[in-house]
Amino acid sequence: MKKLMTKTVALTLSLVAAVGVMAVATAGAATGRAAASSGSTAATGVTQPPVQDWNAKSGVYFYVDTVQGAAGSPKPAAGCAITNLFEAGQQVVFRMWGVNAKAGGVTLTDKTVKKAFVTIPQAGGTSMTVPLAYGAHGTTAYWTGAWSTTATTPVGVVNFTLTVVTKPVKKTKTHPRIPSLTGTFSQAGLPSVSQLTITPA
Repeated sequence: MKKLMTKTVALTLSLVAAVGVMAVATAGAATGRAAASSGSTAATGVTQPPVQDWNAKSGVYFYVDTVQGAAGSPKPAAGCAITNLFEAGQQVVFRMWGVNAKAGGVTLTDKTVKKAFVTIPQAGGTSMTVPLAYGAHGTTAYWTGAWSTTATTPVGVVNFTLTVVTKPVKKTKTHPRIPSLTGTFSQAGLPSVSQLTITPA
């Protein structure tokens, strides 16, 4: 099982693009989560590293990035272009894919994940939730969720978090029961120039 997990995770990591962030989270723990859930979209000077726990307790490995959506205004020069900079009024599309290493490297799909969503802080200490849906995109498949900003969306860094809750795996003759795991990604610790940012239109 350990050899299978190692090979599967290694293969997945080798396919990760240079732009974006690989997040590794343990069940029920996420470094920098408190900073990411702040009600302000301004940069907070967080010093913690991103959620990257490489020890044996790690369970959920996933890659996160943002691309330009076709909706909104001004229209993007190219749809689905990877970027972290969006003008107020444009559509932000979150993308995520990854594996459950505890389950032998099984892919995070709608069959293996209970729920996946993005949390975006709002004014007054509230937040909004963007659900992610799993589907095919060309020759591959991954999770996506769209956030349509408006002309009044505050400019600055958006301290969003992305959460994945896996489904438990039943016990069989070859492996024990694997409980549900929760993986959470935040931008905490990343350079501000690499974080999701809303700019003036």
